[in-house]
Amino acid sequence: MATLAAMQPMAALRRPAAASLRSPTLCAARPAVCGRPSTSIASVGAISGNSSLLRSSRQQQQRRQSRQQLAVAARARDPDALDQEDNEEANQEPPSLFWRCFAALCYLVPWIDSISLGRAIYARFRNLLLLYFAPGPLAKIYFGSQFAPLIIFFVMFLSIVKNTKLHHFVRFNCMQAIMLDIVVMLFHILRAYLPSEIKWSLLGHYFDMFGWTCCMGTVLYAVFWTVRGYYADIPFVSESVYHQVQLSEYA
Repeated sequence: MATLAAMQPMAALRRPAAASLRSPTLCAARPAVCGRPSTSIASVGAISGNSSLLRSSRQQQQRRQSRQQLAVAARARDPDALDQEDNEEANQEPPSLFWRCFAALCYLVPWIDSISLGRAIYARFRNLLLLYFAPGPLAKIYFGSQFAPLIIFFVMFLSIVKNTKLHHFVRFNCMQAIMLDIVVMLFHILRAYLPSEIKWSLLGHYFDMFGWTCCMGTVLYAVFWTVRGYYADIPFVSESVYHQVQLSEYA
């Protein structure tokens, strides 16, 4: 009995020690002792971050699939949609030498219309007669009939400007040549309505010289930059030409 009484205090002392092994602080430090795994805050954050990335990637895939379906539907409705994509990629490339020369030839129309304004210039500066003879036989064809300028205008506008299969560089310069030709025609109209006292006076000669210098100088400026492969920027004209070319794509 004495031995049993002596062993009871010893067991009581051992019980708190065993309970202390399962304390929260010890479980956090040694999870194997408690019998359950511990998840840290960093691992929980990583799992939540991965789940959000997966959701965003799935949403992006769904958006891409919906866009592809819309594109396929549009191509099914429009049989020329495949060719339009190829044409858009080709139009974004720099123009070749052929397209640059072809775009520069469009400026022959305002060139031919402006040579008749330079009578006073040709009389004083004989070397500038080269600009008069440069168009050659094309000027005879242009002035061969009163309907020829109108026919050439419609041919340039309908077959070149509104033709989206051609390079944008060619369409832009063709439309700009048409606009410059309209400006040259305005000079001709103003000169036709001038009184005869002014038309055949010194003031009329200065008016012709001013009109020829403005028109021919602008045409030569546009031809120079077009042959080099750049868009010739003309104030108050190029901006309206650019908008007109864009509108012609949707017309």
